[in-house]
Amino acid sequence: MRDEYIKHGEVLPTIFPAGSNNPMGLYALYLGRNYAIHGTNSNFGIGLRVTRGCIRLRPKDIEFLFKAVPVGTRVQFINEPIKSTVESNGMQYLEIHNPLSYDKEKNHQNALLFAHLKKKVQSILIDDSNIDYKIVNEALKNRSGIPINITPNLLKTKNK
Repeated sequence: MRDEYIKHGEVLPTIFPAGSNNPMGLYALYLGRNYAIHGTNSNFGIGLRVTRGCIRLRPKDIEFLFKAVPVGTRVQFINEPIKSTVESNGMQYLEIHNPLSYDKEKNHQNALLFAHLKKKVQSILIDDSNIDYKIVNEALKNRSGIPINITPNLLKTKNK
């Protein structure tokens, strides 16, 4: 990484002291020698594939995880671009990411990917008249990776 920065005329310090200016935050859980689950001093990149394999968390989240997880705990990464849940109150949430294999440079993939993900979503969702399919289709287009409520009308009905 240091060599890459030097090519662009920027020299990284050999040691970056812990503190609010450290891009890795105050806590890190190392996964072998090259990767870590760590905090960050920037909201950008949390939940996104923007670094060299590390996972960035909010400072409070990594602090909690750091204190709660024993050394040697097995870590498993799950490549599931679609996740859904039905909560105890009946609300359904949907989270859609681009698959790890997705190459945003190849625009021709977008229509195929949309159709593939739509088919997967249809097979996952419980057939429910409370689902707002406009929200589902918007989630398929955006693939933000953020869980969204796809049954907002259910909330309105319960609040009456």
